[in-house]
Amino acid sequence: MTNGEQPESPANPSTPSDTPNEPASTAAPSQPAVERGSGPLAMRGINKPSSPAVDPEKLQAGSKPSGEKKKNKAPRPRIGGKKIGGEDGQSKAGQPIPDAQPRRSKISVPNVRHGLPDDIQAEFESILGDDDFDGMMSGPAADSVKKNPIEDGARVQGVVLKIQADDVFISLGGPDEGAVPFEQFKEEPAIGLQVEVLVRGMNREDGLFSLSLPGGTIEANDWEDLEEGTVVEANITGTNNGGLECKVGGVKGFIPISQISEYRVEDTSEFVDKKLLCVVTESNARRGNLVLSHRAILEREREEKRQEQLEKIQVGDEAEGTVRSIKDFGAFVDLGGLDGLIHISKLSWERVKHPSEVLEEGQKVKVKIDKIDETTGKISLSYRDLLDNPWNTAEADFTVGSVHRGTVTRTATFGCFVRLAAGVEGLVHVSELAHHRVSKVDAFVKQDDEVEVKILSFDRDTQKIALSIKAAQQNAAAAVENKAKEEEVDEPPREVAVKAQHDGPLRGGNNRDTGGAQFGLRW
Repeated sequence: MTNGEQPESPANPSTPSDTPNEPASTAAPSQPAVERGSGPLAMRGINKPSSPAVDPEKLQAGSKPSGEKKKNKAPRPRIGGKKIGGEDGQSKAGQPIPDAQPRRSKISVPNVRHGLPDDIQAEFESILGDDDFDGMMSGPAADSVKKNPIEDGARVQGVVLKIQADDVFISLGGPDEGAVPFEQFKEEPAIGLQVEVLVRGMNREDGLFSLSLPGGTIEANDWEDLEEGTVVEANITGTNNGGLECKVGGVKGFIPISQISEYRVEDTSEFVDKKLLCVVTESNARRGNLVLSHRAILEREREEKRQEQLEKIQVGDEAEGTVRSIKDFGAFVDLGGLDGLIHISKLSWERVKHPSEVLEEGQKVKVKIDKIDETTGKISLSYRDLLDNPWNTAEADFTVGSVHRGTVTRTATFGCFVRLAAGVEGLVHVSELAHHRVSKVDAFVKQDDEVEVKILSFDRDTQKIALSIKAAQQNAAAAVENKAKEEEVDEPPREVAVKAQHDGPLRGGNNRDTGGAQFGLRW
């Protein structure tokens, strides 16, 4: 090609020269047509998908375009013994389909009104044997279904199953079982014994409940185990002014001095390096405060012994005890779990001013049960009933009509009491003091005076003796001497019971004629 020549255009059927309607001379030059599959997407290497073609013949025949959805046909019912899929027994994918299972016949539900079949009834009776079905359903096996689940801290009744190593296994009803440390039992329990236990928790490893006897100790490792009311074993590590320092497991605690014993403790150092059973009275993990009480354990044991002894003792029994305290009205005696009172009138046959004249604290005494109050549990004791009763021989020594010499022990407005022998006293009434009227007893006799008296009456049952001083006078001469002596006694003037309300002469007078004679009256 030279510089003056034009390049030849490529042949293209769509050019204007090929168009029959327009002449070539009048057609303007145009851009070459873009072939199908060319364009911006084609230049980038992306082919545009072609639109689906519609066949006119299918449209005339009534077929639907491929883009329209077809309605699903209802599935054919399955019939036992026939195959699902095509006629040749294959699925649409061409895989063989196994034969369909035939329908099973309907099984009727058992009715409680109808009996069991003969074969099942015979098998049931052979398994049950001689056991009572109603008893099995009402026994411990049904408790787990009837009652609520066992909760921590609950008190339940259980039966001892077996003893193995250091544990006693307890049945709690149904499948529930637990274990109690053997050391909590005072003596080895018998198999089948029914006991009351306290649920501490559930051991997930062996599926057993952790149990303890009410009042039994537990192993405390941290604050979670130290709940108020639980019984623990405390190691005493030291003392201070307020009480004892101790440790429970790894937790430090304190026992107040008032909670160490039932009685006052003077020296707390004697408890150091000892182990004491205590009750947790206060537990506060946040403040690190743990307070224990050993006195509560002693009181609990004392109450148990008290109940045991109350069932054994009876009125009239003799017992030995220790005098714990002395009061103005009597003495308290410890009978080993029981406290009894000896009233001051039951200390001696003689008159006692204060119980300290007969007993002292710490003294070992032998007493007799005089009275038991079942409502309050109070026990009345008698110390003098075990001593020789002087009234047993007093009736023979002090016969009626005999004269004896005695000592005035005390005086009263109605007379004086005279002591004839140890534990034997009589009363001299005020009318038997002298031959004349005595207005004041203290003016005639005084305490500790020795007088002669005559026995007027003797009552053994009521222990009363009537005495007379004036009847003891032997002759009239003695009576005259006593009368002179009585006159010398300066008695205070006797007060008039009714005092005069008018002072001075009477208005009417008493020295003139009354005038009654004129009426026939002799005034």
